[in-house]
Amino acid sequence: MMSFDAGGKTTEADDLQAKLLLIGLFISRGLVTTLLMKPLDYGMSSTLLDEIAEQNLRLLASIFVYIVRKVSVPANSKILAMPAEVGKYLYTDAELSSLLDRIKPTIQYADELLRNWIKEYTRRLRAAKIPQ
Repeated sequence: MMSFDAGGKTTEADDLQAKLLLIGLFISRGLVTTLLMKPLDYGMSSTLLDEIAEQNLRLLASIFVYIVRKVSVPANSKILAMPAEVGKYLYTDAELSSLLDRIKPTIQYADELLRNWIKEYTRRLRAAKIPQ
């Protein structure tokens, strides 16, 4: 459950809620849904994409969502299930398994960087004096 003040701002979000909000806002919504899954709508391309371009964007979006699902839980925990609202547009974990094995060090590096960024961003937001 989240708490909101009279102006609609979140109040007293714990670390998990902050993590999910940041990941959801910046990566899931900002990158995957907005840019990668709707490139024409958001100006990434002025023409229809060919099949290879569509597959590349689908692959990139699938990897981003995989990382988001991994970072959304505590380190070394079971990865979250694929979100139903985007799952039908992305590659499944089984389809990605050989690629994920090959880029495992990159995924681990991205996981660590994203966890550290979330922790630091949350710390700075909490420390900031935001006018009401």
